[in-house]
Amino acid sequence: MPDLELFFDPVCPFCWQTSKFVRQVQRLEGLEVGYRFISLRFLNEPLGYEGRPRHYPEVHRQGTRLLRVAAATREEHGDAAVGELYRHMGEHLWEVDPPEGEGFEAILAFQAPGPDLEAILEAAGLPLELAEAADREHHDELVRAETQEALERAGEDVGTPVLSFRPPDGPAFFGPVISELPSDEDAVELYRSIAALARWPGFAELKRSLRTFPDVEIMRGLRERTTTAS
Repeated sequence: MPDLELFFDPVCPFCWQTSKFVRQVQRLEGLEVGYRFISLRFLNEPLGYEGRPRHYPEVHRQGTRLLRVAAATREEHGDAAVGELYRHMGEHLWEVDPPEGEGFEAILAFQAPGPDLEAILEAAGLPLELAEAADREHHDELVRAETQEALERAGEDVGTPVLSFRPPDGPAFFGPVISELPSDEDAVELYRSIAALARWPGFAELKRSLRTFPDVEIMRGLRERTTTAS
């Protein structure tokens, strides 16, 4: 088993930022990291989208399409390929020039049609035929099962990302939600602090909802703004 599992949905910018932090610590600490699925669309099914940004439902639908491709990739090429695929998904979604228009809504509108899956697969060195999995419901049962597993490990009231230490029986929690990547020295200290808190059975939550937008390229015009978006 890996040292750490990251439950991800590619369309969550905060999850993408955390994944970059995880890769940073992986490089520095030699962690073995596994990648699992948690669908924002499936999480929001019982809640609905009333009062949420207009393009959230379509963006979350695109997240499910991307997770189907990731599930097909794991089935055919193994978990290591999923981690690499997610890296390229994140770069295509988040490390690109901002679209025309103002604010977070413009970014959601830009991403609602979904990214170029074949370009992502080509960049990841994977067969382009895997893109066909995006519109098949064949892997939805697996994505739902792993979404439920994330909830069983971390609790019902969570989103993305979920980190799971010493899986499947070690502690898990929602977060960390970070806007900026730390230095290498600070990254190790931050990770060890998180791991220490996770190991203490009495620890449940440390949270503030107000945060800045993630330091990703597509949001460079929003970096100085605060948000409660998740």
